[in-house]
Amino acid sequence: MKAAFCLIVCFAVALSCVLACNPDGDGKPECNSSNVNVKQRNFWDPTHYWECENASGEPENKRCDDGLLFSSDKADCIPLGEWVWTPPCPEKA
Repeated sequence: MKAAFCLIVCFAVALSCVLACNPDGDGKPECNSSNVNVKQRNFWDPTHYWECENASGEPENKRCDDGLLFSSDKADCIPLGEWVWTPPCPEKA
C-alpha cells in the first residue's frame, strides 16, 4: 500500500514538472528550498544559467565564462565544442 502511494506521488510530481515547463519562457525558476545553489538552464541564452542563492529570493541570471555554454545534462558550463542543443522541456510521449 505504501509503495503504491509513493509511486502515485512520484508520478504526480514528475507530471507536474513536465506540465510546468514552458518552452517559450526563459526557464526562470521560483526559488525554494529544493533548488538553492542548483544551476538551471536559461532557455533563451545558453551562455547564461539561473541560480537561487536562497529559498525566498529571486534567482540570479549568471553568465558562463568566455567560450563556455551551459549544459542541462551536466548542470554546469562546458566548452563550446562539447555543447549539444537539447529541447528545453521533455518531449511529450
